[in-house]
Amino acid sequence: MSKLDFKILKQKWNARVWQITLNGITLTTPVFMPVGTKATIKWLVLDMLKDPKYIWDLPEIKLILANTFHLYLRPGDELIKEAWGLHTFENRDKLILTDSGGFQVFSLGLSKESVKSSKEDKSKVESPKSLLKDLWLDKPSTEWGHDVNIKLTETGVKFRSPYDGSKHIFTPENVVDIQCNLWSDIMMVLDVCSPAGADKTVIEKHMKMTHRRAKRAFDHLKPKYDDVRGVLFPIVQWWTYADLRQQSVEFLSQYARDGIAVGGVSVGESKELIREVVAFTASKLPIDKPRYLMGVGTPEDITHAIEEGFDMFDCVLPTRLGRHGQAFAAAWNIKINNAKYTKDFTPLTDDCACYTCKNFTRAYLHHLFKEKEMLWGILLSLHNILYLHKIVENWKTDMLNK
Repeated sequence: MSKLDFKILKQKWNARVWQITLNGITLTTPVFMPVGTKATIKWLVLDMLKDPKYIWDLPEIKLILANTFHLYLRPGDELIKEAWGLHTFENRDKLILTDSGGFQVFSLGLSKESVKSSKEDKSKVESPKSLLKDLWLDKPSTEWGHDVNIKLTETGVKFRSPYDGSKHIFTPENVVDIQCNLWSDIMMVLDVCSPAGADKTVIEKHMKMTHRRAKRAFDHLKPKYDDVRGVLFPIVQWWTYADLRQQSVEFLSQYARDGIAVGGVSVGESKELIREVVAFTASKLPIDKPRYLMGVGTPEDITHAIEEGFDMFDCVLPTRLGRHGQAFAAAWNIKINNAKYTKDFTPLTDDCACYTCKNFTRAYLHHLFKEKEMLWGILLSLHNILYLHKIVENWKTDMLNK
C-alpha cells in the first residue's frame, strides 16, 4: 500500500488539480518547490514562506527541496540523522523533497578541474560536451582519475568532493540510505544524466544503466518501506529520442508506486525541445500518480508544463535571479540595477502583493543593489518565489472555480 495518497479534485484536458497527503501533510497540486540546497533557501528565513506578513493572502508553501549531494558532504547525513532529520535540523514542519545527487555529480564534469587542459597549449582544452562523452561512457574503472572529478561505473558513480578533494561513491543503494538518514518525505533514485548532444548509442547506455539503478534502489527500499519516512520516485531522463523516452517511461512506470519524475532539463536543451519532450512525456506517464518535472522555473515554462499535465516543479532560478538583481514581472524581468530605477518610486510590480511589492519601491531596491546591501537579494528572492507560487495558486483557483 502506498504511503502517499493522491486523489483528483479537478481535471480539464491534460491539466489537473490533485490533492497529495503524505506524513500528515496535505497540499494541492500543481505546486512549485523553492530550492533549499543546503538545508536553507539562500538568504531567506523559512518561516517567511508561511507568514501572512510576507506571503499576503497566498497559502503557505508546504513543500521545499533539499540537496542530497551537498548535505551528504556537509554537514553529513549521519549528523542530520542524529539531529532527528532535516525537519528538526532546519526547523521545518512541512514536507521536504530531496534529489538524488545525480545531477550534481554530473555537473562536476563541467567544472574547471575536470577539463583536460594544457597550460602550454590552450588550444588543447576540450569542450565540456566532448569531455562528458568520455566521462559518462559505461567503462568500468577501479582507479580514480587524477584529472577528472567523476567516473561512472556499474557499481555507481565515483567523484571527488568539490570542497576538499576527498573521494566518494554514490550507489543506488547508499543514496536511498542517505536520504532516509535525512528523513526526506520524497526521495529520488540515483539516475544517469546525459550531456546535451550525446549520440544515441551513449544515451541508450545511460538509459539502461538508469533502469538498472532504479531496480536496485527500489529493491533496496522495499524491505524497509513501511519503516522509513519517505517515498521514492524513479526519474525518466530527457533523452532526445522519442523511442528511448517511450522505453524509459514504460520501464520506470512499474516503480511509480508513489510518483514519478522527469529530469535532465538543465543540460543544454533548447526551449523548443524541452517543450516537445514535456508534451510527449507527460502523455505517457501514469495518470494516477504525481508527476514531477525537475528543474523548471520560469513562469512561461511552468504554465506550459501544467497545461500538459505535470504537477510538481522546482528550480534555483527564482533565488539565483534575485541575488543577481532580477525580479519576475508580467512583461519581462526587471533588472533592478538599471539606472532608470534610480528615481522610480513605484512598487517593484503592480500585480503582486508580496511583502517586497507592498513595502518597497524600485528606487529603494536599486539603492540596496548599488550599495551591495544583501537585503536586495532577500527581498527579490522572496518576490520571485512568491511570484511562481502565485501563478500555480491562481491556476488552481481558476480550475476549481470553473
